[in-house]
Amino acid sequence: MRCGALVFLLLAATVGVAEPFKDGDTVVFLGDSITHGGRYHGFITDFYRTRYPERKIRFINSGIGGDSAIGAQKRLHEDVAEYRPTHVALHFGMNDIDRGAYTRETTTDRLRRRADAQAKWRKNLDDLVTQVKAVAPQVELIYLSTTIYDDTAVATNVPPNASGWATVNQVGCSAGLAQMAGHVLARAKTEGVLGVDWYTPLNGYLLKRQAADPHFMMTSWDRVHPNSLGHSIMAWAFLEAQGVSPIVSDVEIDATRGEVTRCVNAALTNLKVTSEGVSFLLRENALPLPVAPIARGAAEELGIAEKLNRELLTVVGLAAGRYTFAIDGVEVGSYTDEELAAGINLAFNEKTPQYAQAQAVSKRNCELWGEETVLRNHHSARWSFYGKTNVDDLAGLAAYVEALPDKGGYFGRFVPGYVAYWPTYRETRAKLLAEQEEVYELARPRPHRYELKVL
Repeated sequence: MRCGALVFLLLAATVGVAEPFKDGDTVVFLGDSITHGGRYHGFITDFYRTRYPERKIRFINSGIGGDSAIGAQKRLHEDVAEYRPTHVALHFGMNDIDRGAYTRETTTDRLRRRADAQAKWRKNLDDLVTQVKAVAPQVELIYLSTTIYDDTAVATNVPPNASGWATVNQVGCSAGLAQMAGHVLARAKTEGVLGVDWYTPLNGYLLKRQAADPHFMMTSWDRVHPNSLGHSIMAWAFLEAQGVSPIVSDVEIDATRGEVTRCVNAALTNLKVTSEGVSFLLRENALPLPVAPIARGAAEELGIAEKLNRELLTVVGLAAGRYTFAIDGVEVGSYTDEELAAGINLAFNEKTPQYAQAQAVSKRNCELWGEETVLRNHHSARWSFYGKTNVDDLAGLAAYVEALPDKGGYFGRFVPGYVAYWPTYRETRAKLLAEQEEVYELARPRPHRYELKVL
């Protein structure tokens, strides 16, 4: 079934209590590879650093590639409890669903496997939640629904050296993930905690785009892992579900009276109104939300400017005509008196110094996110071989993997990094968390001089 208009996409994303994170919170994202190497939590971090720059919130990537609701249970002390989190966001399902049970030819055995996988996943999720609460009794859980498996795209970008499982389209898998999403959201509602629907906005946007272009994809060639566009939509849905403020700033000036009639989340001084125009000094309390280039079109299509990124300037009572608009002496646009009276949104104006500052914050966050992803690679080696050999005996682990016929396969390649990293694990983690402190200074809003001059 193909979807029509997008108006529904981000409207039903919230289940349970909607509340933004507070100053001092520590948020652990516990999941599989979509968390391990994904960007959604990085984009969420971008938002909080720019919208609430005064709040010091720690965001922790505790994803492990290939993990599941049962596999995560063995690592809760190191990947959850040690951080003393206030919130733990759970995201599992893609590796629990038994993707091999989904093929074009449906058999009784495959249907049984699908049902068994759903039942086992629900039981494992029950156990995971119980154990998370045991190691972190005061934690507030957030349930993140499953994402999509793209079984509808006509894929043309599969690399010739792709692994066998990735070259097969597991038809029907996305519908199975939709069942999981429904269960997660129902569970969140029953428990009265936040549940975020990722499946609906991702699937809706995907199918609408594929109606026009069957080759369109929001995942990598494996049909599993969302790209930056997909992770952007996930982050936006998360933020909307939390009920975050959409306001960067909202300023209105009455030029006729020479007065500031509205000033939200900002401080305006030195207002001057003359026959030539208007000037003032504005210090906002926030920066606009950075959006990845690949996601700019989707942001416009989904109304993200209105929902999450409103940096508004309104000037009424100007003489008829067109006005140049400069910030700190640099022209950022020109507008008619009617456009200014209706209000302009500067959040996506790439010429403003606020936009450039927000991009610098995002760039630094991205660098730190990359460092953390590398650390998660090391952890994936630890937990992939946990229970098979003593992973704390580093020399023994290296010898064990080297003796394997396939040298440990995909995760074996991370063992040398893990062996080098683990002795200084705590120091390295502490250094990364300390580096995050510098982002707060980067995100500190600055005063800017605004000038409107009649042409």
